[in-house]
Amino acid sequence: MDIFRVLSRGAYVNKNATNKKFINSARANDEIDEGKDSKLNQEIDQELDFFHKRKIVNKAKKNAAESDSESEEGVEQNQENDEEDITVEEAHALRKSHKAKIQGEDVPLPIKDFNHLTARYNLSNNEKLLNNLVDAGFVNPTPIQSECIPIILNNRDLLACAPTGSGKTLAFLIPLFIQLLTNSTSQKKNKTGIKCLIISPTKELATQIFNESAKLSKGFNLSVNVKMLTKSLAGKLRNDVMTDQKIDMLIATPSRLVELITNEKIKLGSLRYLVFDEADKLFEGDFLKQVDSIISHIEETNNNSHLTKLMFSATIPSHVEEISKTVMNEDCIRLIIGNKQAANASIEQKLVFCGNEDGKLLAIRNMILNGEIKPPVIIFLQSIIRAKALFHELLYENLKIDVIHSERTTTQRNQIIDDFKQGKIWVLICTDVLARGIDFKNVNLVINYDVPTSSANYIHRVGRTGRNGMTGTAVTFYTKDDVTPLKSIINVMKQSSSNNLEGWMENMGKISKKEKKQMKFKPIERKKISTVPGAVVHKRKMKKQMIQHSKKVHNDK
Repeated sequence: MDIFRVLSRGAYVNKNATNKKFINSARANDEIDEGKDSKLNQEIDQELDFFHKRKIVNKAKKNAAESDSESEEGVEQNQENDEEDITVEEAHALRKSHKAKIQGEDVPLPIKDFNHLTARYNLSNNEKLLNNLVDAGFVNPTPIQSECIPIILNNRDLLACAPTGSGKTLAFLIPLFIQLLTNSTSQKKNKTGIKCLIISPTKELATQIFNESAKLSKGFNLSVNVKMLTKSLAGKLRNDVMTDQKIDMLIATPSRLVELITNEKIKLGSLRYLVFDEADKLFEGDFLKQVDSIISHIEETNNNSHLTKLMFSATIPSHVEEISKTVMNEDCIRLIIGNKQAANASIEQKLVFCGNEDGKLLAIRNMILNGEIKPPVIIFLQSIIRAKALFHELLYENLKIDVIHSERTTTQRNQIIDDFKQGKIWVLICTDVLARGIDFKNVNLVINYDVPTSSANYIHRVGRTGRNGMTGTAVTFYTKDDVTPLKSIINVMKQSSSNNLEGWMENMGKISKKEKKQMKFKPIERKKISTVPGAVVHKRKMKKQMIQHSKKVHNDK
């Protein structure tokens, strides 16, 4: 973690220089010429004016000079309309209704709707962006978007946590596009390289982010070049077929990005925004080493005096918070919508005791017979072997069913995801490869066939339903072997104010650190999923061994 401490020391920001860039110097000059009122012309320190009560600042010449600096470019703040936007009292009430918990100094006020972006900031180049939001059905910002958009537009480092399906992707894409469009005029003729880097743990999530960015950027007159670091693009960069100088925003997974960095085939010297999506996953295990390498490279090569760093996730474990303290600037803002260890309130969570592994298969078949499987449905298992086995067991249940896991090719996985979204597949069996970030519309039911090994995995799994204001149901099967991991699940249900807890569940204690570690590195060994009686399985095994032995004897002769 020394690398992170080095980064935090090297990313100091001059607050005075950063905040002054938002003043519209032309408007300030006009006001100075027209207004003689000494009260209006009173100079207020911009550093202290985060509640947006300032009418005017008589420092136009100084700010005009500062606005010429490319490294400090940003969205100009419309000071005239601040009081028409939102008051401190209204902001407090809005945050209370959003269950927003914010830590940090001088936090920018939230926006009530997307029109307030125009009121607060000069977005003359971004009307098409706002129109695209309306066309996509986004009229009002979600709680996470309401808070994050002004924070990012003010170039503040941010650690944000919000429930699954709450709109975290747009919470950072919208302000990033505004920043890129605002500065695109001066950079149109002279492309300076990648300015925004978004890192996600999986290809599926990266693809979804890219698709969302395509919706936002539809029809832009001023070009903003967004690329996803696919195998094809990586090959072109590796073989010098194309350059990264014309890329404005890059969406990538860590492994492919590290490979290009190691071979010096990608430059991040002009980077202004670094986004970690699903930060809890990126800052653990093998991902942590890769992210460490990426951050080290950026620290060594980046030419910007202020690099804005953003972390987003549905869960924020303690180790991620500790890392964020070393990665982020000292004025970093910490934002939590709801509870950081709770599932979405729109999800009805249920626990079903099945006795043993055979009972699980019986339980899911009963759900099918009783009409409780209402598509679309996602079923999660802890391993690829178990996912395949359940797929073969349910294949002839008159359901449109398929299975997706990491052993399937990217093309196959993308096709399955598309078929599921289009209703060609009703029930999708998968491992945790789909537990994070993928936005499926209107999933009615999530079944945890195997109890997740952590509360974070549980939150991400059940978060595939109850998205975008819709309701959903999450059912978790458990056996007598699942007592330890069940503690984490019950704790999440308590935090989510679930009404489906029995008396003994209310009294169950929290999982210990030792138990957490054990579950992480040694998941429960489960019996094979099969309805074939044990005696028949043994007979088949013996017959197979006899045939193999007979062949061996025959070959020896």
